[in-house]
Amino acid sequence: MTREIIATAAAPAAIGPYSQAVSTGALVFTAGQIGLNPATGKMTEGVENQAR
Repeated sequence: MTREIIATAAAPAAIGPYSQAVSTGALVFTAGQIGLNPATGKMTEGVENQAR
């Protein structure tokens, strides 16, 4: 089974030895992300904003 590391500049960079996602065949494993606004460096308010 092959493994492909997925990374995009459109999302915040991983902090530490993590990947944004890994694809193996038909499966894609994604990493969690805290609700941090990369423009301000502050936590966002509310679940909907954090999910966005």
